[in-house]
Amino acid sequence: MDRSVISIESMAISFSQSLATRGYYKGSLKHFHPYQSSGVLQINREVIGLVLSGELLVEFSDTQWMIDTGTEFFLPANVYFQATAGERGSHFLFARKRIQLDF
Repeated sequence: MDRSVISIESMAISFSQSLATRGYYKGSLKHFHPYQSSGVLQINREVIGLVLSGELLVEFSDTQWMIDTGTEFFLPANVYFQATAGERGSHFLFARKRIQLDF
């Protein structure tokens, strides 16, 4: 086995362990069937994610990204977007930014 290849499991563990130090809540796992779409969404907090398998097309009003397996992504707060799985579907982790309270 080629040790330079990182397993999906180790990527998921590393991503999940880094969330708290980066200011994000515990991650959630999501599965989209082939060509399944989220519909148009708007979130009020930043989101980071990691595609574990398949691919995910994320579309904004002025741009789109095709995110492949093993790639981390960032979604800014208060922006409309739509996520759609590719022909093999998609498994991905995502986490929302913690709210910072200023006292």
